[in-house]
Amino acid sequence: MSKLTKKAFMSMLMASSAIAATAPMAYAQEAADDAEGLELEEIYVTARKKRELIVEVPMNIATVGAVEIQKRNLVNKEDMYRTIAGAASPRGSLILRGLSGSNSTAPGTTTTWTDGIPYNFSNLFDVERVEVLRGPQGTLWGSSAIGGTVQVITKKPNLDEFEGAAGIQFNREKNRPSTGIRASGAVNFPIIEGELALRITASAGNVGQKVLNTYTGIVGEDEDHFIRTQLMWSPNPETRINFMHVNERYFTSGFTDVDANSPSYYYDAILTANPDAPYGYDVAFDFPSCPEGSSRTSCFGGQLNGHDPKFTQYMLMDPFNRDRQNIYALNIEKDNLFSGADFTYSGSYRRNNNLGRQAWWSRADANDMFRTWIMDKSEGRRWTHEARLQSNSEDSPFDWTVGAFYDENETLPSGDVQWQYHASDNKSRAIAAYLWGSYWGMADPSVLGQTLYGDDTKNYNYTIHKWKTKELAFFGEASYTLDLADSGQIEFTGGLRYYDLKDDLHDEVSGIWIDPYDLTSQETITKDGENGTRKKFSVNYMPNENLGIFAIYSEGYRRGGNNGPTPPADCLNDENIGSYVDRYSSDKIKNYEVGVKGLAFNRRVSFSSAAYQIDWTGVQASVYMPSCGFSYTANAASARSRGVEFESTTQIMDGLSLQVNAAYTNSEMTSDVPALGAESGDDMTMVPKYNFYVALDKEFTAFDRDGSVRLEMSGYGKYKSHFNVRDDDISPAYEVVNLSGSIAVTENARLSLFVNNLLDSEIITYKRSRSRSDWSGNALWFTYGQERNVSLRLDVTF
Repeated sequence: MSKLTKKAFMSMLMASSAIAATAPMAYAQEAADDAEGLELEEIYVTARKKRELIVEVPMNIATVGAVEIQKRNLVNKEDMYRTIAGAASPRGSLILRGLSGSNSTAPGTTTTWTDGIPYNFSNLFDVERVEVLRGPQGTLWGSSAIGGTVQVITKKPNLDEFEGAAGIQFNREKNRPSTGIRASGAVNFPIIEGELALRITASAGNVGQKVLNTYTGIVGEDEDHFIRTQLMWSPNPETRINFMHVNERYFTSGFTDVDANSPSYYYDAILTANPDAPYGYDVAFDFPSCPEGSSRTSCFGGQLNGHDPKFTQYMLMDPFNRDRQNIYALNIEKDNLFSGADFTYSGSYRRNNNLGRQAWWSRADANDMFRTWIMDKSEGRRWTHEARLQSNSEDSPFDWTVGAFYDENETLPSGDVQWQYHASDNKSRAIAAYLWGSYWGMADPSVLGQTLYGDDTKNYNYTIHKWKTKELAFFGEASYTLDLADSGQIEFTGGLRYYDLKDDLHDEVSGIWIDPYDLTSQETITKDGENGTRKKFSVNYMPNENLGIFAIYSEGYRRGGNNGPTPPADCLNDENIGSYVDRYSSDKIKNYEVGVKGLAFNRRVSFSSAAYQIDWTGVQASVYMPSCGFSYTANAASARSRGVEFESTTQIMDGLSLQVNAAYTNSEMTSDVPALGAESGDDMTMVPKYNFYVALDKEFTAFDRDGSVRLEMSGYGKYKSHFNVRDDDISPAYEVVNLSGSIAVTENARLSLFVNNLLDSEIITYKRSRSRSDWSGNALWFTYGQERNVSLRLDVTF
């Protein structure tokens, strides 16, 4: 952190303390001050599965509403993650409060719920609000919410009025060959006024990738589509039934990362024609040197074709991934099911399928001498149900919630979950037979494939015979509010969740990486599970309706599971095999937290701040085995995270607002984990020490047209991607400035212009050296943030 950044950060923390200290006094003076029109709007959240004012909830919550989503041009919720105080997002997944725990960029320590169901929906068009609940949410929100939970609340059908909205957006970025385009629309039809309505929302986008494969000459693309249909029926004022269907489709091709590695040498296959050889060639290897500091592209003679050499890969093949999902959800709300209690049910069924190609293996398994790749193909289905009862008496000091949750997740049986192939031309077969057979001492993959699978282009298979997981949970939370008369009120809350996990798994692996000698397969059959409880306690003191001072003890867990395939024979001598277990258990989180939140200065300032310590034991860590390319999960570590978070919004004057978010996070290991290369006292991977976001927004009227201008600055500290750290694993700190503006061109149309990364700063969001060795095929992955880019968006309502 630079001196300037550190000074600004400390000023924000001091401001937080000052606001907390002066808030009661400001409240007392409200009647004497005339500030009508400058008060911030009240924000309601559903963090405790009921609608409450955010100041009443003893929790540090970040919210982004529909207006801010539009002003910041947030297409997906992932676009906002790095601007949330205390959040990390190395490659799109959210990590809160420093809870990463391994060398994985997606540790699964936060969950996403959409409209009351566990559903990781990203697109923010026609979304009412996003809530980020920090800290373990194990009692009400269940497994994997150890760092926190994200809630996406979509706009619901309007029973009384017709509504329509549409938008189109174009984006151009420096060094990106193509123009991104996105079109979105929503329409709402009251079918029976006041009783039945239909709302349909859709969005589609396409943008070319930025990284050129200098071997194939291909720059990939991203495409996404979704259509969401909601049918709301309210037969009476106390009953609301909403049916939702969402169809999602994603397609990604090409590379998002560049390879910045400078190999010192490479493998070169010398082929000599020989009609008596199995494939017509004798094979020998040479190891030419690369010029010092040269890229793989320049050493191998890849073609740039005018492309910026910084944004390149050299791979014999290009990857792709296609995901499709249909989800059906039912939400039922019944007020006063019986006296003093409301009933809510949220259920879902989904079906998904995935098809993809992994292109990396031509490097990892063939040293760029022939093509070999893995095809992924899977199909799954999932059912979830949650039912709960909640008290509804506003006059009673006692509030309660009780409920049950069930989740059944299944990957459908298939013999095609993974196939590894190798190229079928005779030159490639000859090189593969020599490399994997004579040179590495395994087998000729063509012969192996014909013998095992009846197909001489296949060399490895992963089959699922059965893969089903279940979770049954019962939860409850109760609060009692004590009236302290003129001194305000204090709320005491306790919560408990009991969970029972079941796994019923049977899978099988075979091929060259499993047993290339006797050609046997390895099966893993597991029928296991675990159960446990997690609890939560909180105290919230509110001296007045605008200030809350809270303390929390909470627990969380990620569900345990099984490692699937037994480690293949090729991994048995790996340096990291020592922590392998058939089943890993749920990890445990204990969170200790104090905070203050509220409104001050005639409700012109809202603020929320918290300090916490989290003790984490039985940490689930993804352990990579470099000698064979496989990974497994183990309860391999313990860790501790401490930090401070602060967020505020200030209405400076009519139409001018200031938003400040900042956090400091100190997350470190408290045990040695040789399999991860981690030692006690090491900083956690994937997590910066600090991040901040500052935005100044001005609304104005010009020529009888409403407009706005927004200036933003965000900063993100350096972080490492690997415990056994090299300089190549450290992503540098950065600051970025964005500028945007919009104007109402007609009563129903608005034109917006966004210039992101205004100063064209170089941003590297992720760096990782794949191997700890100097192997010639090593990759140094860089993920670059966007260079300066401009978006033009037109929104219309009708």
